[in-house]
Amino acid sequence: MLGDAKAALIDACTVADMGRIAEFRPSVLEAIEQIEPLNPTPKPLEAPDLLTGCWRLIYTTSDSILGTTRPRPFRPRYKRILQSIDARQLAAKNEEWVLLGLLKNMVRARLTPRDDGRTVDVQFLRFGIGWLRIPAPAAAKGVLETTYLDDTLRVSRGDKGNLFVLVRDGPSRV
Repeated sequence: MLGDAKAALIDACTVADMGRIAEFRPSVLEAIEQIEPLNPTPKPLEAPDLLTGCWRLIYTTSDSILGTTRPRPFRPRYKRILQSIDARQLAAKNEEWVLLGLLKNMVRARLTPRDDGRTVDVQFLRFGIGWLRIPAPAAAKGVLETTYLDDTLRVSRGDKGNLFVLVRDGPSRV
C-alpha cells in the first residue's frame, strides 16, 4: 500500500512537471493526502539522521521557486533545485541552477524546531546570486512542516500554503 502510494505521488509530480502544469496540481494534492496518513516518521525532528541530507525538489506549488514568471534563461533547471538539511546543526541551504546551469543561486537558513516534532521556523540568513552574497532581511522567514518522511521521500507544507515533494539526492551540502 505504501509503495503504491509513493509511486502514485512520484508519477503525479512527474505529470505535473514539478508543479508547472497547474491543471495537474489537484491530482498531486490528492496523492499527497493519500500518503501523509502513512507517514512512518511522525516526528521527523526526532529522526535527525533520516531528515539530514540533500533533497531534490520534484514538485511544488510555489511559482516563485519554480520561477514561472522569470524569463526562460533565469528559470531553475529541471532536477536542479536542491534543499540540504543538517538536522543536528539546525541549518539548511537551498540551491538552484539557472542560465543553462552556469549560475547557482542559493540561500542559507537557520531552523528553529517547534514542540510538535515536525515543524520548524525558518530564518533565512544569506542569499547568494552567483558569486554575490547578500545578508537576508530579518523579514525573510517562514514555517515548514514535514508531513511525510522516509529514507527516500519527504513531503512538507509551508506557512503560505505551498506544498513541497522532495526525493533524497545524497548527503547534506550544508
